[in-house]
Amino acid sequence: MRTDSLGLSIMVLLTLLGCGYRPLGSAPVTPEPPTLAIPLFVNRSTEVGLEAILARALVNAFAVSKAVRVVNSPNGADLVLEGKVRSIDNTSVAFQDVTRSTVRRVTLRLEIDLRQRGGKVLWKDSMVIQEDYVVDPNYHIGEATKSEGLRRAAYTMARRVMDKILLVI
Repeated sequence: MRTDSLGLSIMVLLTLLGCGYRPLGSAPVTPEPPTLAIPLFVNRSTEVGLEAILARALVNAFAVSKAVRVVNSPNGADLVLEGKVRSIDNTSVAFQDVTRSTVRRVTLRLEIDLRQRGGKVLWKDSMVIQEDYVVDPNYHIGEATKSEGLRRAAYTMARRVMDKILLVI
């Protein structure tokens, strides 16, 4: 009977050790993620407010990832993600007739770089992002669909940038 209890105790102990169980406080300490600052992009386009849309999309993407801790100020941040909007174009890609387009495409040309504290460039890229949006004859609705196209383009850009940068850091 004593050997049965001893055998059972050994089996329970081996099972607990094999499943990864650790007493409270003995878990490995994960290092603090690096801090990342994302200042507003330099906007060389004619689209007012585009720099804020792009920065917001990047902040949201990195905040969800938990791989970095997004901070407000570049001063003291471990990493700084900076960008420039080189240009923005809106072109018609589908037409109802010769004089009226029904779908337009926004094309963003961007330069983005990631720098370490001290200025060393870790990653640099030129990107072209395209997104389509529906045109509406009502001016206000048309502007809303254009803004939605810009937000989708910003989201696409943020996902691409995040995927590339997470491979570097």
